Amino acid sequence: MELQEKFLHHIWDQRHLIPELKTVSGKAVKIIYQGQYNTNSGPDFKNVILNIEGETVQGDVEIHLKTYDWTAHRHQEDPLYNNTRLHVVLEHKSSLTFTVREDAEPIEILELKHHIDADIAKLFTEYQTNPQTKHSGLCDYFKLSSQAQIAQLLKANGWERFQKKCNRFNAELMFYGFDQLLYNGIMEAMGYDKNKFNTLALAQHFTWEKLKAWQQSGLDAITLASIWLNYAGLKEKAATLIDAEYMAKLNQAFEYQTFTIEKAALQWNMFRIRPANHPVKRIIQAACIVTNCLDKGLLNVLLAAFKKIEVTNSKQAITELKNIFQPETELWQVIEKPGASLITTIAGNIILPVLYLYAQKTNETVLLGKITQLYENFPAQSENYITTFMQGYLNEEQWSVATGSYINQQGLMNLYYRFCKYRLCELCKREKQQCMQNL
Repeated sequence: MELQEKFLHHIWDQRHLIPELKTVSGKAVKIIYQGQYNTNSGPDFKNVILNIEGETVQGDVEIHLKTYDWTAHRHQEDPLYNNTRLHVVLEHKSSLTFTVREDAEPIEILELKHHIDADIAKLFTEYQTNPQTKHSGLCDYFKLSSQAQIAQLLKANGWERFQKKCNRFNAELMFYGFDQLLYNGIMEAMGYDKNKFNTLALAQHFTWEKLKAWQQSGLDAITLASIWLNYAGLKEKAATLIDAEYMAKLNQAFEYQTFTIEKAALQWNMFRIRPANHPVKRIIQAACIVTNCLDKGLLNVLLAAFKKIEVTNSKQAITELKNIFQPETELWQVIEKPGASLITTIAGNIILPVLYLYAQKTNETVLLGKITQLYENFPAQSENYITTFMQGYLNEEQWSVATGSYINQQGLMNLYYRFCKYRLCELCKREKQQCMQNL
């Protein structure tokens, strides 16, 4: 049963659905952006963008095998599911045509059973009757391939992952301008995988326009950090990480500010968090970065930086971004500055895709070409849990190719998110055959 539900996640994530979707109540549904898979508590996919019967909405999606799983899992009593916009089920047998959230709001139900596209439907039937066991040994995707072919396959997958990010940001432009889009992305990246939706929630609640208005009334980095820490419920945690003198300054800044005393019920994942990645530190770092760019706007600051960068000089790109992400502030006496690894992650995952999208929309071919070259020449990142997982399935030569550049690492991550995490080895091999024909 677990594998079947994971396969449903794959179907949703890769949009293996027919074009004409209708909810069980008969409303037309269009998936504009399928969202981000949620590895923590709450709905399966976050930040989904849908058009339901002509209304465009952003929120979450929860996926089950049966409609009654919603109540069986007691989601109707859980406020974490109150931003769910669509309940997706394989099979709907309830007499009700909607699902009810904890806040008593009814949401539409989409039954997948008759909406899965023909290419994937047969494979899904095979997995229902004969689920695969866990793969062992070297990965068949790279088997009998030369290093040059592996590099080509990973580069193609790296560009596919990049384009998915562009598609996501393009969909979000329906709700945000480029400054808010970049702000959302940077804040999300500051939370890493474990807390990214919480740090994103800060950006979505304290919008770019709101902070610009506050800056005109005296908002500075230490005040913003104090507001965010209070709202996030992290002030007590901060007191254990920051020395007493600067903690007193943070508390004083919060007491003297007149902007807000709001507090949210955010649930932070602290399990096995590295000290440098602690959300308290990332929130303070983000406050320094954001307040440094409020005057000119994130988009203008980044465009000005990228005009200075030579086409293939990724080291220069990191240097220019360090000037933005490490502004002069006394708060660096409290916490470490954002390091090159974090800046590279934000650049590759957020800045390059958003600026690429901007260049496409404004027809700035020079900028478009520069970002293309930079992405293909960006330095490799440090290892993460995905690359560590994948290392067990590649031999030494394959691993050297896979981790030799940022784009190849992104290609490996694309394969992981599409196939490996769901153990869809047969589907992955079929994909390789098609990819090789197109290279």
